[in-house]
Amino acid sequence: MREVEPAAEPIGDGVYRWTETNDVQTDAPMVVTARVDGRTLTLEGAYEAHVPFFWWVFDPLIRGSVKARLRHVSGLAEASALGRSAPTEPKRPWWAPPAAMSSDQVRTIATLCLLLAVAEYGSSLLTQTLNYVAKTYGATNAQLGVVAATTRVGNLVVIVGGVLADRIGRRRLMLASVLAVIVATVASAAAPNLATWGVMQVVVNGASNLAFLVAFVAAVEEAPEASRTYTLAIVGIASGLGFVLGAVLLPLADLKPDAWRGLYALSVLGIFFLPAASRSLHETKRFSALVARRVRGRIGEVIDKRYGRRFAVLCVTGFLLNSFFAPHTQFTNRYLSSERGFSGFGILVLRAVTQTLPALFGAYAGGQLAEARGRKIMARWGLVFGASLNALFFLSGGPLLWLFFALGTVGIGLAGPSLSAFTTELFPTEVRGTAGAGLTVTAVMGSATGLLLAGYLAKPLGSIGHSVALMAIGPLIVATVLVRFLPEAKGMLLDDVSPPEV
Repeated sequence: MREVEPAAEPIGDGVYRWTETNDVQTDAPMVVTARVDGRTLTLEGAYEAHVPFFWWVFDPLIRGSVKARLRHVSGLAEASALGRSAPTEPKRPWWAPPAAMSSDQVRTIATLCLLLAVAEYGSSLLTQTLNYVAKTYGATNAQLGVVAATTRVGNLVVIVGGVLADRIGRRRLMLASVLAVIVATVASAAAPNLATWGVMQVVVNGASNLAFLVAFVAAVEEAPEASRTYTLAIVGIASGLGFVLGAVLLPLADLKPDAWRGLYALSVLGIFFLPAASRSLHETKRFSALVARRVRGRIGEVIDKRYGRRFAVLCVTGFLLNSFFAPHTQFTNRYLSSERGFSGFGILVLRAVTQTLPALFGAYAGGQLAEARGRKIMARWGLVFGASLNALFFLSGGPLLWLFFALGTVGIGLAGPSLSAFTTELFPTEVRGTAGAGLTVTAVMGSATGLLLAGYLAKPLGSIGHSVALMAIGPLIVATVLVRFLPEAKGMLLDDVSPPEV
């Protein structure tokens, strides 16, 4: 057998070995062993890549990638032996990141995905069960709007937590916030009245938003430079598993009036994942480097000459986006149940068909396209289509309701990774958490405003659907006006997008 590319190392009689690069990890290449017996060539591939917690998703994908690489090596050997031209390199798998990740990066990002899925399950239950909670406590739309808006008070925790993230690090705050979500969610199951339930949801809302803030900051800091929006998309998709689990279990709430409490109690299972997550989650390298240099950022950096304009634009952006997304999220199930006659099982089917796969497709495509085409264009068109079609969802019925919900979900998914990148990429490491905390304040104000307006306008407009649809004006303003004032980070190093000032 003549030598082929890549060069093989003889390790025995008729036995050769070489390494192949791969699309997932730079420090865990595939090792290919070739055995030559007469005219027979036998290839074996060994690949030590490991994705903790989500092996059940990635192991089959990795096996497929290894087989494709082995077929390529086989083609190289055959071409060399027969004097033919070498076959073309196999394309990067559709699921692989644009830039390879190290084992440390994969472990950190996978752990963040797990923790956010746990946090999202607890935080999504308010949305999933709002109609059942209303029936148990006899609450009106206006009362629900007030309670849902009040839960945003919990985001005062985010203000403090964001600043602490730039002082004590990302890891400890991430673990503490997820634990708080679990405890408060379980306590919500035993709430004797609407007020007590609301207080527990204040804690859930604040702690879960802090978890998301810290997780997205950590994800951007750990991601390869050319895979930042891809990483944000993966983290966002994984967090959605918590929402999906709540939706799958929702029909159980139909069994009896207080059955919804069981969904909250199930959150206790998240406790069992925390020890493994604590061992697997390390501090981000960027923050560790700041600590090693004994560097601390100034809060004033967020609003100074370099970053102040970005911060102001993003504050208004967050307010307008959440003035629609908060009532959209909180009132969807109530709208479907009270105005469209859906049962718990019917809502499950609708969400499964129109949100699960469309959301996955939209977010994944949005992450990839933002790397290739740019953040601003994806945010702009994703919001235009997503907000418009979701507004039509609240104004329609029958088959159109299903169609608009599915397409609107795809639109929002396409914009999601770029919107997340704006709030993390555009500020330096030393104040990235602080900036996120400030943006959370205005986002919370937008959420509360949207919930109150949607709740109180439902009666004069004749429908909760009409009042929520009206709030879609906010994202449309963001898409058509505000996005143009933000810098484009496509193809730039993180420290070039947001240079440190310390």
